[in-house]
Amino acid sequence: MKLTAKEIAKALNGRVEGNPEEIVSTFAKIEHGKPGALSFYANPKYEEYVYTSKSSVLLVNEDFQPKQPV
Repeated sequence: MKLTAKEIAKALNGRVEGNPEEIVSTFAKIEHGKPGALSFYANPKYEEYVYTSKSSVLLVNEDFQPKQPV
């Protein structure tokens, strides 16, 4: 199944920062992200991967404040 970032955000009552038409078709751990994958960030010990993950879509909590550009 393929979903766009916009479709995922709508289902989760979230919002998209970036390309709303980005397509994902698989899942990956944030540290193993790859194009076409959806990953999530929830544990602060994985924050470094927010900035380096290759995942096409990254879910983060609404209150997340990045310390550097994403």
